[in-house]
Amino acid sequence: MTTKQTIQVSNKILFLFLFVVMLLGGTKEAFSQHIVVKTNGLSWLMLAPNIEGEIKLSEKMTGSLSLNYKPWHVLSDNRKVMGICIQPELRYWFCQTYYQHFMGVHLNYADYNAGLKKKRYQGNLYGVGLTYGYQMILSDRWNLEFSVGAGYARMNHDVYDRPKCGAFLGAEKKNYFGLTKLGVSLVYIIK
Repeated sequence: MTTKQTIQVSNKILFLFLFVVMLLGGTKEAFSQHIVVKTNGLSWLMLAPNIEGEIKLSEKMTGSLSLNYKPWHVLSDNRKVMGICIQPELRYWFCQTYYQHFMGVHLNYADYNAGLKKKRYQGNLYGVGLTYGYQMILSDRWNLEFSVGAGYARMNHDVYDRPKCGAFLGAEKKNYFGLTKLGVSLVYIIK
């Protein structure tokens, strides 16, 4: 990644962080209520460490920010799926926060380097989507969450031959409609 690309990624991460801080900053009771930390088991299966923080905004609303990072690849011949993904989300809970059904709207930003077939794609994406999920109580502080999201993403990437040091083939911009989130997460409630 070039210095210019690193600065662009840093600016985008800062923008998303400030967006979430502004979202959470308007609540009086947020810090006196529940704060949740969770991790998505499906991402761990893909060797992508991840963490998500969520905070109660009102009786039926929460805001969250997730971070997925995959800095390495384990496949041979330069086949890989690597990158970082940041996803802020606003959720509405039908019963009460952190219990049963919820709907959400999320934003996506990812910086990726991926190629499994003949080509490798290196770039970033921006998107928005809707989430449906369900959270079940395991104990006083532990929950299990299932979530799925679909939406739109705009992908901007350079295309290369997949083998290591492959030739540059050009730049592409593509639109994607489909799955934008999938999770089975272990949730810890901090009271």
